[in-house]
Amino acid sequence: MNPWLEVGAGCVFFLAGLGYLYQPRLMERLNAFAREFFLNDSYIALHRQKYGTFFLLVALLFIYLGYVGLEKFPR
Repeated sequence: MNPWLEVGAGCVFFLAGLGYLYQPRLMERLNAFAREFFLNDSYIALHRQKYGTFFLLVALLFIYLGYVGLEKFPR
């Protein structure tokens, strides 16, 4: 995977994690968009801290992998 793509994905997951932890109303609005596919409001309300922690951990993983990739292959 491209290191810049990993850093970008890490940033997206980081923002999602912070959103679940600090802006649950915003995440519920975003959830309304994807409600039919894989989420529902009651699950978000009950498990928002788990989602937030998961997204923050995935974000750190992607940022780390991207950083290591950038160190290996500088411009």
